[in-house]
Amino acid sequence: MPNSLSRDIVYAVRMLVKSPVVTVAALISLALAIGANTLIFSAVNSILLTPLPFADPGRLVLIWGHDRQAGTSRDQVSFTDAEDLRRQSRSLAGLSVFMDWMPVLTGEGEPERIPAMQVGDGYFEILRARPLLGRVFRPEEQEDGKDYVVVLSHGLWQRRFGGDPAIVGRKLTLNGRPYTVVGVMAPELRPLPSPSLIDRPAELYRPVAEPYDDKQRTSRHLRAIARLAPGATIEGAQTELSAIAARLAAAFPDQDWKRDVRVASLQEDTVGPMRPALVILLGAVVAVLLIACANIGNLLLARATTREREVAIRTTVGASRGLITRQFLIESGLLSLTGGAIGTLLAVSGRRAVEAFGASFLPAGRGLELDLRVFAFTAALSIVAGLVFGAAPALRATRTNLGLALKEGSQGSGEGPDRGRLRNLLVIGEVAMALVLVACAGLLVRSMARLYAVDSGFEPENRLTMNVWLPSARYPNGAEQTAFYDRVLAEVEALPGVVSAGMVSTLPLGSFDQVSIGVEGSGVPAGQEPNVDRYVVTPGYTAAMGIRRVAGRGLAATDRESAPPVVVVSETMARRLWPGRSALGGRVQIPEFRPRAEWPWRTVVGIVKDVKQYGLDRESTPQMYLPQAQVPTSYMTLVVQTAGDPLSLAAPVRAAILKLDPDEAVFDVRTMEEVVAGSVALRRFSMLLLGCFAGLALVLAAVGIYGVMSYSVVQRTREMGVRMAFGAQRADLLLLILGRGMTLAGFGLAIGLLTSLGATRLMSSLLFQVSPHDPSTLAAITLLLATMALAACYLPAARTMDLDPLEALRHE
Repeated sequence: MPNSLSRDIVYAVRMLVKSPVVTVAALISLALAIGANTLIFSAVNSILLTPLPFADPGRLVLIWGHDRQAGTSRDQVSFTDAEDLRRQSRSLAGLSVFMDWMPVLTGEGEPERIPAMQVGDGYFEILRARPLLGRVFRPEEQEDGKDYVVVLSHGLWQRRFGGDPAIVGRKLTLNGRPYTVVGVMAPELRPLPSPSLIDRPAELYRPVAEPYDDKQRTSRHLRAIARLAPGATIEGAQTELSAIAARLAAAFPDQDWKRDVRVASLQEDTVGPMRPALVILLGAVVAVLLIACANIGNLLLARATTREREVAIRTTVGASRGLITRQFLIESGLLSLTGGAIGTLLAVSGRRAVEAFGASFLPAGRGLELDLRVFAFTAALSIVAGLVFGAAPALRATRTNLGLALKEGSQGSGEGPDRGRLRNLLVIGEVAMALVLVACAGLLVRSMARLYAVDSGFEPENRLTMNVWLPSARYPNGAEQTAFYDRVLAEVEALPGVVSAGMVSTLPLGSFDQVSIGVEGSGVPAGQEPNVDRYVVTPGYTAAMGIRRVAGRGLAATDRESAPPVVVVSETMARRLWPGRSALGGRVQIPEFRPRAEWPWRTVVGIVKDVKQYGLDRESTPQMYLPQAQVPTSYMTLVVQTAGDPLSLAAPVRAAILKLDPDEAVFDVRTMEEVVAGSVALRRFSMLLLGCFAGLALVLAAVGIYGVMSYSVVQRTREMGVRMAFGAQRADLLLLILGRGMTLAGFGLAIGLLTSLGATRLMSSLLFQVSPHDPSTLAAITLLLATMALAACYLPAARTMDLDPLEALRHE
């Protein structure tokens, strides 16, 4: 048996080499299809199927605030709220808070902004993380004044301090203040997905030092993570925490406890937004593989027809049907395994490119890992593909009529009347699946076009942005912060190529800063005030960003601390809070870190266009702009309008800032066009990949039609000669071939159009202002495929125009 199998394998190799065109075409189709499937499955495996790299990650949950009035469900929480939830809950084994921290490390070489987190008591215990050196934070270090201690990540310890074993107890200067290193975490610790202010995972940890204060429940700037208690479920925890929230709402009606809480699986919260796109892409590459299998099946069926005489001879000398079937399956198996191996190499070489392209939205630390599960998937896919496209030729060979095959082989009469039916069905299936894929890609393209046509409220072209955060040790009060920003803007605006410059606390399409405000004369009871996006800006910001003024004036250099408190509002805020009248002259009250009775009333002096803060596909929210001199903040983003390429000014602008403060680490340098592109990265990634797969499907379908029609022309050459001998014109033969091909394509287009009506509905979440059944898109796609099919039919049909009747009658 082994010798027989080896002989069959050698014979299969010889037969594949004997038909190089068929073999190469099959290998290219398979390699591309299996490589695409391997890449997308590696993404599904790494992101959706692989648990997050924490101990018992299924028990980890995030606790989000849920605003019942606004309908938002990913709000942050206050320290006091989180403490009440932790103390009163029985379904949680622990709860801790965390937030962004972006300190500048100085005195250890070049100043560097370190991505970091402030974490609450029990944070490391919840993640079940242990230090490699030293210890984690003690409960008493969660108090103000005792929190000047840090824990390093293993990566930062190695990268910045060379793995110094004496690092524990060492003083580091962060934001101009000394901090003591108390521990280094083991390399197994993986940081939580970073909040939006930090692009890189946290490398440094400091305690959250906030007091438990019932008057600070509106200060919601923390995220919360918890671990479920043994036996507890997410549903049970949700019920319990909602009940606690209701009790707090009743106990503190004046502290804005109008919110519920939402318990979300950490795994689902991290990777859930990517699931629809990945599932759609996985379905697309499976369709491409099926089209490739149909193409190869057609090639092998045509090849099997030419081998019927060989099969008949082998059968007459004693070969059983099982041996014939095995021979054909070995050939298809060799094709599929070789194509799978080449496809795997393509996936390995293309993985980094896909990772780099998706870096803006892939979860931190979740690359496209090609592990054993992925390789097993590729191997299984190759085997199944071999069986799919090898089964039909094998079964056809075993049903060969020996007498007819020998007779046909000697006469060259071609295939019998029913031999092409299966090939026709395969072509119809190819066209149908190609239409579905191209329709999905077309809808995404149109959706992206609509998305980019949205008025963002600002002008992203020729805008450079970079973040600046002033350490409180060197800039302890608002006056010093304002003075530094004034000097920065003066230096930057003096640079050649700079048109204007301004600063903002929260960049559009980035993070957000939302507060509840009071409106004079609204009669809204405490705890039910409207939520508004807050921007703290310098006077030149709206001009630098290209935000158009609608009414009134903009913020001016005279709006200083000693001047009357003012605010500029957006059109949506003006329309909602002052319906039927002008917002100019209206007054609002903004929360501040002092007793509410001391909050000043701010007069609306101007109205500007809405900007898109949460995404180009989201409705604009009420927004207000406060002068930085009146509401000082240490964290700002510099926006520079340039006359030319904004990145060419990145170095001069950074140098201007460092000239004023050499210890300031400017970070996150981007153009606004990059910011906009990042906000639609997942949609763009899905569109481009699906577009590539659709293009591949289109080419494969065209090749399939061309192959069937070419084979049909060759097989019917004698018939053509007979028709011409009886007076048929060459144009009649051309129309005959085109009619047959377009009939197959027409069936495929009809089936594909009906199928697409259901398939496109599944991608509704990825579309924007485009119906899944958009008639113009489906009509254009159908016309495109019909044109492609016509071209694929015409090329082989055109051969009949040069056909010699005498040569055709002698054709074997």
